[in-house]
Amino acid sequence: MLRIRLSRTGGKKQASYRIVVADIEAKRDGRVVERIGHYNPRTEPLEYRIKEDRALYWLSVGAQPSDPVRRLLVRQGTLERLTRLHKGEALEDLVAEFEGKPAGARKEKKGAVAAAVAETTEAVATAVEPVSEVVEEVTDDAAAETAEVVAAPVEPVAAAVEEVAEAAADTVADVVEAVEEAVAADEEE
Repeated sequence: MLRIRLSRTGGKKQASYRIVVADIEAKRDGRVVERIGHYNPRTEPLEYRIKEDRALYWLSVGAQPSDPVRRLLVRQGTLERLTRLHKGEALEDLVAEFEGKPAGARKEKKGAVAAAVAETTEAVATAVEPVSEVVEEVTDDAAAETAEVVAAPVEPVAAAVEEVAEAAADTVADVVEAVEEAVAADEEE
């Protein structure tokens, strides 16, 4: 079973607390499941902050608050919102109410974020289009220049290879002709 309770921090005679969700059998300052807030009783007025969404979640799944935490939750209005959550109100609306936002603000914010993302995507696409055209043009120019640069030293080499090949072909033809003449001369004898 889970319990929402205080876990002591701070120095000697200067206590402050974390509000944690822990197993009921865990030590006071032992292993915790999640930290959901803090509480400082030494300030005037009391300083405390409990994450409303996480407190509502843990209470809704059956975590039991200790007496000091229960008093803080009542002061913050969380237990009243928990009963409304059990009656069917949306968690997002209850948290938005706690944070001072109008109901449905979260949905409006999501819509605004989606619109901003779409606008940014469109702006990026518009900006990228001319860049991609320039890159394509530069790439085509670079490919043509590279072909010219590569072809320039290759042309004399190709011409020399062609001359050597022609000379080799002429030499082979002369050798074949000489061999044919020698064979014909041997047959006559």
